[in-house]
Amino acid sequence: MKKQTSLVLVLILSLVLLISACSSSAPAANGKTDVGNVKGLLADIKKRGTIVIATSGNNAPTIFPNEKNELVGIDADWAKIIADHLGVKIEWKRMDFSGIIPGLMTGNFDIGLSGIGVTEERLKTLDFSEHIAYDEVVAVYNKKTTGINSPEDIKGRITGVVTGSSNGDAPARKIGGYKELKTYPGQAEAFHDLQNGRIEVMVTGKMLAGHWIKTEGKDYMVSPKGMEGRKLAVAMKQGETDLKNAINEAILAAKKQGKYEEIAQKWLGSTFSQ
Repeated sequence: MKKQTSLVLVLILSLVLLISACSSSAPAANGKTDVGNVKGLLADIKKRGTIVIATSGNNAPTIFPNEKNELVGIDADWAKIIADHLGVKIEWKRMDFSGIIPGLMTGNFDIGLSGIGVTEERLKTLDFSEHIAYDEVVAVYNKKTTGINSPEDIKGRITGVVTGSSNGDAPARKIGGYKELKTYPGQAEAFHDLQNGRIEVMVTGKMLAGHWIKTEGKDYMVSPKGMEGRKLAVAMKQGETDLKNAINEAILAAKKQGKYEEIAQKWLGSTFSQ
């Protein structure tokens, strides 16, 4: 009898443990990652109640300060979506762009949001989320200008670029054939000369161009075709699977609700190419 009783108790205990394990591994009813079933950096974020995000904070339209010095833009909207999904607040860490990737690798921040493009080189040292934006190199010109369908059509024209820019200077020199290539220290100076007729066309990123046209350059347009397209995403340290999965949950859910197109229209006045 004692042996039978002991056996029954063992079976009951095993059943209780099994039910408990199944319950803890089940997803939360609201579709969000269960706080009791996460590990690593995601567990730390939920415990402290904040997600620390590194950004340059000066890259319109992805991330830039408004008149109240609050960070706004494409990245800022996605940051809020992610933070709300995780049930935490945002703590921004503003710095030079060059410091973001090294800081992520050493664990100084949780994620990076600063118009960060997904490249083969960066994938060697970082993980990236589902993409949250898409950019490409385009030509910007006055609506009255004819014969421009892509950046390749700068040939024979006075062209403006930002010195050393990967989405302007480099592709323009690769295309070549321009009548003259004028270089500028920043986008504002290049757009100013475009408006004043000192250059015929400008080569730059589609997102930046779209934001400028929406806010200032009403008489200008971007070329129908672009080149060197790239996805932008949330950057994070490699190996944080739970965090990456939770961020992807937030992004994919928002995309199903139409947020991807809505955010693009809000800041660019058009949708992303991909």
